[in-house]
Amino acid sequence: MSNNYASANGAPLPRTFAQEVIDSLPGLFLVIAVAVGAHQAAPMLKNYEFFQKYLTLKDFILAIIVGIAIRNTVGVPQIMRPGLRFSTILTKTGIVVMGAKYSLAGLVTVGGQALGMIFFFLFMSAIVLMWVGKKVNMPTSLTACLAAGLSVCGVSATIAVAPAVNAKKEEMAYSIAVVLMFGLLALIVFPPLGQLLNLSDAQYGAFSGVGIINSAQVLAAGFGFSDEAGIIAGVYNIGRVIFLPFIVLMLTLMACQRESSLSCEPVNKKQIILSKFPVFVLGFLAVVMMNTMGMLSDPAVKTAKGFMEWAFLLGFASIGLTTRLSDLKAAGVSGFVVGFTVASLKAGLALLAVLYFIN
Repeated sequence: MSNNYASANGAPLPRTFAQEVIDSLPGLFLVIAVAVGAHQAAPMLKNYEFFQKYLTLKDFILAIIVGIAIRNTVGVPQIMRPGLRFSTILTKTGIVVMGAKYSLAGLVTVGGQALGMIFFFLFMSAIVLMWVGKKVNMPTSLTACLAAGLSVCGVSATIAVAPAVNAKKEEMAYSIAVVLMFGLLALIVFPPLGQLLNLSDAQYGAFSGVGIINSAQVLAAGFGFSDEAGIIAGVYNIGRVIFLPFIVLMLTLMACQRESSLSCEPVNKKQIILSKFPVFVLGFLAVVMMNTMGMLSDPAVKTAKGFMEWAFLLGFASIGLTTRLSDLKAAGVSGFVVGFTVASLKAGLALLAVLYFIN
C-alpha cells in the first residue's frame, strides 16, 4: 500500500507530524539496530589478533561499514528509507553538544591553529582541482562539484555549489560518490597509519580534520583513534564548514569566468555567504560559552558526552545505510582519478604539516 495521501482531485495532501513519525519508525529501528550492534561488536573484535595489530575498528567506523554492507547487499526495503533521512540532523546535534567538552580558552587554542591550516588546504585544493580539471578537459560543472566536495565539506558543499554552476544530477551524484568512497578508504587507512606513526591525539585529530573531506567520516575517523582525537577533529571540521560559503562563492565565480554559457550573472556574494552559513556552528559556540561560564556541572558534561557519542553513532549508521556504491557508475573514470589524486595529495601534505607544526 502506498504511503502517499491524495485529495479527491489527485493533489497531494499535507502530511501530519504523526504520519511522518509513523513512516520513519521502521527505518529508525534499523538505524538503532545497526548502531547498537556495532557498539556491542566493536569490543569483541579486539579479541582477535588481526584487529589488535592491523585494523582497529571502533563502533563509529563499524557502524558505517555495516550500514554500507547492508545497503549494497541485501538492500534496505522502501518502507525503511524514510527513517534514514536524519543522519545530518544527528551528526550536527552531536557537534553542538560537543561544545560541552570545550572552554573558550581551549577552543581558541585549538581553533586558531585549525583555521590557519584549514584556510590554506581548503582554498589551495579547490584551486588546484579546478586547474587540473581544465587541463584534462573535464566539464566545468563536474570540476566545480568535485572541487567543492573534495576541499571543504563533502556532500554539503557539493549540493551547495551544484545549482550555481548548472551541474547535472549525475555530476552531483558522482561527485558525492567520489567524496564518500575516498572517505571510506580513509576510515580504514587513517587510524592504523596514525598508530604506526605514533601520532598524538592532537596530531591525528588535525590530520583527520584536514585530510578527510566528509564531516561524518572526519568524526568517525577521529573517534576511531581516540575520544580526544575525535573532539579535536570535530573542531577542525567546524572550522572547515565555516569556510563553506566562501568556497562556494569562489568556485561559482571561477566557473562563471571559465564558461560564458553559465547564467550566473550577477553573482550575489552576500546572499551566497548568508544562505550557506552553517547555523549549527552558532549552537556549538553557545554550548562552549555555557561551559566557560560554569553553567554546566560535571554530571551534565558527562551526560552530554554520552549523548554526543550516541548521536554520532546513530548518524554514522544512517549514513552507511544510505551509501550506494553504484553511484560511482554515474560518470567516467576521469573525475574519479582526478578527485582521488588531489584528495590523496592533500591528505599527504596535511600529514606532513601536522608532523612538523603540531606537537
